[in-house]
Amino acid sequence: MRKTTDARLLRSRFVMRQAAMDLLAESDRFSISELLALAQVTRGTFYRHYSNKRDLIRDVNQHLVNQLLAHTKNGFACYEIVRQIEAKAPFFHEVFNHQKDTDLLFLLMNELRNQRDLALKGMRSSALKTRIIFQWEMMTAAFFAAVSLWLEEGMPFSAADLVMEFKALWKGTSRRTKKSAQALFDFTVRLSVEELTTVEKEEVAVLHS
Repeated sequence: MRKTTDARLLRSRFVMRQAAMDLLAESDRFSISELLALAQVTRGTFYRHYSNKRDLIRDVNQHLVNQLLAHTKNGFACYEIVRQIEAKAPFFHEVFNHQKDTDLLFLLMNELRNQRDLALKGMRSSALKTRIIFQWEMMTAAFFAAVSLWLEEGMPFSAADLVMEFKALWKGTSRRTKKSAQALFDFTVRLSVEELTTVEKEEVAVLHS
């Protein structure tokens, strides 16, 4: 019985988060009644999980940030972040290109900066640390600008290609050493079996074209 109850609670939270994302993509001025109708849950179910709408939005944003940064403990994992954004492309298109749910971007950047500062904690040279932070801010701004354009253009090429293009931008700048911000970025592209198969088919098609 406990497992059934837990599963119901998880499902209720999941559908409310999904409904909140759909509504936030339009505006943060939605009512709880609108959320309940879209999620098809009762008011009692809502208040078992959240104290108010603000509490819901905080939970949704923290959940999204946790997903985005799940693989970034050892660096700014560009490909993993893009794949998470790609999985919820319509929502993130509104966030990045139409300034919806701005609290999410604030929270995301705060978490990323915390990770950066933790990585630089042992650095003795304050001048070098300042330079790396400045580089990191430029690279991060460029990364999310590229992601925004990629979403705006309807994702005309793969997430892997986007990351490779971004990596190429910095290839001619400072080398990827501990004395540059590039050391804080992970440009590794980890393709699944399905993605590898797709890439191989595309390469064969090019060879025979």
